[in-house]
Amino acid sequence: MSAAKALEARELKGDLTIKLGRRLIQLTHLDKIYWPDDGYTKGDLLRYYFKVSKYILPYLRDRPLILKRYPDGIEGESFHQHDVDEAPEDLRLVSIEMGDGHKVDYLVGGDLATLLYTANLGAIECHPWHSRIDNLDRPDWIVFDLDPGEGATFDRVCEVALKVRDLLESVGLASYAKTSGSRGIHVFVPLRAEHDYDQAARFAARIASAVARENPAIATVERTLQRRRAGQIYVDHLQNARGKSIVAPYSVRPRPGATVSTPLEWQEVIDRKIGPQDFTIETVLQRISEKGDPFKPVLRQKQRLRQAIKKIGSM
Repeated sequence: MSAAKALEARELKGDLTIKLGRRLIQLTHLDKIYWPDDGYTKGDLLRYYFKVSKYILPYLRDRPLILKRYPDGIEGESFHQHDVDEAPEDLRLVSIEMGDGHKVDYLVGGDLATLLYTANLGAIECHPWHSRIDNLDRPDWIVFDLDPGEGATFDRVCEVALKVRDLLESVGLASYAKTSGSRGIHVFVPLRAEHDYDQAARFAARIASAVARENPAIATVERTLQRRRAGQIYVDHLQNARGKSIVAPYSVRPRPGATVSTPLEWQEVIDRKIGPQDFTIETVLQRISEKGDPFKPVLRQKQRLRQAIKKIGSM
């Protein structure tokens, strides 16, 4: 049965074999409940990823994937999987040497078969590397994860996101925001893939520290929870190391409501009339049909850090 015909069904039950071109993909236990409070099933997750594939796949293309698997849904046990010992022959794997010398076989994202295969394994989230397999040591984006502490509102997250955007603009860099799908916001800075991970991480650390220094009442780079002030937003820059990841745009999150990490227009961040719960597997596709994908420049813009590093160093 074709994937379109199978996954458009109102109810998805049991097991299915779907056809993608010449490939046959096995989808199993489609009626297993993944979100108990909401009633969403594994089949609902697969249907969403099938429908949103045109928009999410460009952010996964040619990138190693880190799987965070929830085989029994969001209230069951979960685990990370980097090393993939077995996968269908027609899915791409890349063997990567890690810092300690051992090699890890990663799945490579970018096609619908891999997206559905990983979702069928219970990988609710999509976690791509910051670099592509043809240039593994050169990230093509930097990310800031704005994580609200105890007592912090989403309005305050938006306030800090704008501080990050404004500082980046002052050193000549454009940036783009998306909800984390949880309580925060992710700010992405697209790059030309010419800077190594150490350069990118050092620059991200300087930006985060500057934001925290200039806005101590609302922002911090303090990692220890007990040392943060109530209501502060943690400006996390530490995910910019080699082998780290942040959920992709349009990735589902294992959160109540089946929320989705959703690209925002900066005007929406300024207006502060939206919240993470507004974007779910039920609402995001309609939003895309109305607004398109405001994150597209992240894939097209090739910004250099050299001048920005000089400018932030002089501040």
